Amino acid sequence: ICLNYGSRQEILSAVNTAIASGKKNLIEEDISSNLYNSGIPDPDLLIRTSGEYRISNFMLWQLAYTELYFTKILWPDFGKKQFLEALEDYDTRERRFGGI
Repeated sequence: ICLNYGSRQEILSAVNTAIASGKKNLIEEDISSNLYNSGIPDPDLLIRTSGEYRISNFMLWQLAYTELYFTKILWPDFGKKQFLEALEDYDTRERRFGGI
């Protein structure tokens, strides 16, 4: 559950923390290790309900290689059947993680 969460602020905080620790030339791990959810793997699948086609400043760094699934079903109506449909769709995808 994310409350009052903004990914841009999270990334800025991670960069500032890395800089404050004395880092001058940052690498990806310097950012990843200072995110709010460091140590937790990036999501494999993001399910976006309500017919919206945006990620709304949500986990911008962590979603780099995440598969996105969009549905018009509203969150309160999203149940087991819709979840299984999303997983079945995800199962048909070829994950390349930035490769060709």
